[in-house]
Amino acid sequence: MKESRKAHMASNSEKILLKPLDRPVKVGFLGAGNVLWAYLQLMDRLIPQGIAIEGPIAARNQSVWEGIQARRPGAELVCDVESVLTSDSDVIVIITSPDSHCDLTRRALEMGKHVVVEKPIAGTIKEAHGLADLANSKGLYLLAAPFIELSPTFQLLWSFVSDGRIGTVHSARALYGNSGSNWAEWYHNSSIGPLAEIGIYNLKSLALLLGPIVEVTSREASAYSERVIAGKRIKNLDPDVNHVILRHADGALSSIVSSHAIKAYRRPAIELYGTEGTANLLGDDWDPEGVDIWTDEKSCWQSYAAMDRTWLWTDGLANLVNCLKSGELVINDLQVDIHLIEVLEAARRSSKSGHTEAVDSSFDRVKAYPRAEYRHRVHDRTRPADLQ
Repeated sequence: MKESRKAHMASNSEKILLKPLDRPVKVGFLGAGNVLWAYLQLMDRLIPQGIAIEGPIAARNQSVWEGIQARRPGAELVCDVESVLTSDSDVIVIITSPDSHCDLTRRALEMGKHVVVEKPIAGTIKEAHGLADLANSKGLYLLAAPFIELSPTFQLLWSFVSDGRIGTVHSARALYGNSGSNWAEWYHNSSIGPLAEIGIYNLKSLALLLGPIVEVTSREASAYSERVIAGKRIKNLDPDVNHVILRHADGALSSIVSSHAIKAYRRPAIELYGTEGTANLLGDDWDPEGVDIWTDEKSCWQSYAAMDRTWLWTDGLANLVNCLKSGELVINDLQVDIHLIEVLEAARRSSKSGHTEAVDSSFDRVKAYPRAEYRHRVHDRTRPADLQ
């Protein structure tokens, strides 16, 4: 039975007011794959500020321990998730394979931990609602990737759309692709597919910019019949190309190409076409390089460099750590992330049925978050603006 109730949580932070911690926030990790290093890069910004300390890292495959310790001397490695869940960590970051996200998130919340979980948060909207309700009932923060809404450059584009600079947006195109994985088999045979694994960045961007999605038409294709992963030849692969057309509640149409068979591209991550102009997000939405905008009023292209080239796509963790230290409400669009889970479900159904599928959940649209105007005035662009 399809879950039809509205994705009801604008953010679980709306109901949470915690006393600021008078000590560094301890952060534990479940998973030790490729993504771990991106989060540790962020930790290396937080630790010197005295606001975070590194907790245990669960790495089930002990053959990787030596390599981790060589790159991360002093890392506290454990071989099971229980050792992290029962530790004195305040926050648990879940970066395991996607099919484990829901269960591990539930277990972490049940242990009284705040959670940052990589995408997707769950496999079904019913599961996602359950996690959100559990976090709320325990007074805990639950943040789900992707965190593109925290990017100052995305916020600039978002503000242009929210303020009507290009009129009413009627059409949008987005693309995100890579050549897949040669180290993780689940990337290609776990049924997650490119839309849920990487296209979800574009999905969240378009949902924030254009509003809730009400219809999905999805088609899949396979570019490769076999791949070599970790030295092993793998067949029976998931489709590695996905195209979707989305209809938004306010009437706009958008499309996304996501693929694990794209070698390179040189085009905007997102193109927005409105009744009074056009706006493009350059680079990728998880690593934006700037914004181009054309309006009837100016009748020329205006280019804006990235507001902060040091911004990291793992910023959701910094957002949570800073919140726990300051007591200020965390920026968290969990209702959008829950909505996207149903969009992914509808896309899977559409790919199988060949028909357009409806999406019943929704969320309350918000205008762009306030952005830091001073970021483009910093002298040292190799350091984050808030560290200068």
